[in-house]
Amino acid sequence: MVCYNTIIDGDKIMAKKNHSSHLNSHKNQLDKSNVVNNEQLINHLNRIINTQDKIYESKFNLDAFLHMAAEQIQQLTHANGMTIELIEDNHFVCRAATGSMTKYAGRREDKNNGLSGLCITTHQVFRSNDIHHDALIHSEEIHEMDAQSVVVAPLFHEGNSVGVIKMTSDHTNAFSDIDIQSIRVMSGVINFAITFHTMYEHTKTLEKEKTHTLDNLRKLERKFKHASQHDELTGLPNRALFNEYLHIHMAKAKRKKHLIVLMYLDIDHFKNVIETMGHVVADKLLRAFANRFKQCTRSSDIAARFGGDEFTLLIDDMKDMNEIIVIADKILQAIRQPFQIDDKSINITASIGIAYMKDKDINADNLIKQADQALYVCKNSGRNTFYIFDNELLQEHTIS
Repeated sequence: MVCYNTIIDGDKIMAKKNHSSHLNSHKNQLDKSNVVNNEQLINHLNRIINTQDKIYESKFNLDAFLHMAAEQIQQLTHANGMTIELIEDNHFVCRAATGSMTKYAGRREDKNNGLSGLCITTHQVFRSNDIHHDALIHSEEIHEMDAQSVVVAPLFHEGNSVGVIKMTSDHTNAFSDIDIQSIRVMSGVINFAITFHTMYEHTKTLEKEKTHTLDNLRKLERKFKHASQHDELTGLPNRALFNEYLHIHMAKAKRKKHLIVLMYLDIDHFKNVIETMGHVVADKLLRAFANRFKQCTRSSDIAARFGGDEFTLLIDDMKDMNEIIVIADKILQAIRQPFQIDDKSINITASIGIAYMKDKDINADNLIKQADQALYVCKNSGRNTFYIFDNELLQEHTIS
């Protein structure tokens, strides 16, 4: 394989095939006649290398950098036009174009055709000093380029050909050895830019995937947390979440010394509904009951389903006991209204046990226990009513 530094001079290719000794002699003559001005070359190379800093200024915009690189190389060489073409889906796509080649910006062509195809196949820099007398250039490509001289250099990423730089001139023999060296160095800078951009885009993709994954995990976490803290049938907080709220609100009520109320509800004779109408209707009734029950509460109140046909309500910052009575009565009246489940009209009632805390030392478990005891009094008193816990009156209804 010919190394990358080899230059294919297209207008000498036929002579090379049949007269290799003559070509070597001719090459020596060219080397002697094209003495490179070191100071000029160093100046060119420094300007091109400094272009690498523009990668960061372009804010990782590859197209902006490629256009800047094309303009820079055109200014430093004898080119009238420049293109930078990258391979996309087996096509060369012109990603940057300047000067006389501006009209080719965005153009797509088969990557296996023409000079660009030859360049990436051989991994060599191609130069034609007179394209009209070059055996390697097809007539249609000559007409399309509208130029006299051309140089094409390959671009690489991770050892693979990814595109070409192409510079043209409307003069024959336009490009010097300094021009060739300049385009070689610029190809290295562009290779770095492509690598840098690829890494940046890959990093962005990974970050997006990471963000997307984390978002999904957070959604799942919220979903699982919600499921673990809420009743699946009614959507209300379950016993565990209600107990958390109860501890928090009781601590606040103790600090502020205000009234906090716990209501414990039970649907009267709910077992009869299950036995006569089945579990499907019973579940629908529970959902309807929960919705109606919730509508009787304030936004700051916390309604929950403890399980089965048992519900609780936490009411914070109450003014006085009369307000408790009004709320309990409102709930019972709402529950007494018929429930329309499918084609059935179902009448039910409920019982409510009430416990409260104000200016007394009581924990959450005991407050729930008192509300449950008050509910038991309701059931023993004929149901369809409410009872506010009172330790003295409770003695009359103690289980024997």
